[in-house]
Amino acid sequence: MGRGRSRNMPKPRSPRPAPRPAEAPRAGGEELDRLRRERDDARALLQDLMAKDGAGGAAVARRLAALEEERMVARGQAVEAALARGRAEAALKALSDAIDRAPGIQGWLLRRARRKVIS
Repeated sequence: MGRGRSRNMPKPRSPRPAPRPAEAPRAGGEELDRLRRERDDARALLQDLMAKDGAGGAAVARRLAALEEERMVARGQAVEAALARGRAEAALKALSDAIDRAPGIQGWLLRRARRKVIS
């Protein structure tokens, strides 16, 4: 008999092409629409303020500073969320490994309970 692929070895998969932006699912479509409307409103307000002479420049400068500060806060929150997710995934992996290594009847009960919860 030939030495074919072992039965417990997974077959190699061809890499999937990344979805095009038009094909990508629209998660949170309402929020994106709301944010686009807010952006358009802000642009219209900015155009109105720039058209006026005098205090418009100061108002625009204050608004731009506020927007920059909000952007920095949002970026910081996104970084914190990514770190928290990484820590949670690491804790889940550690717990799963501990359940897999648990000896005796207690280990068997834990593994059985995990199967019941997951399915």
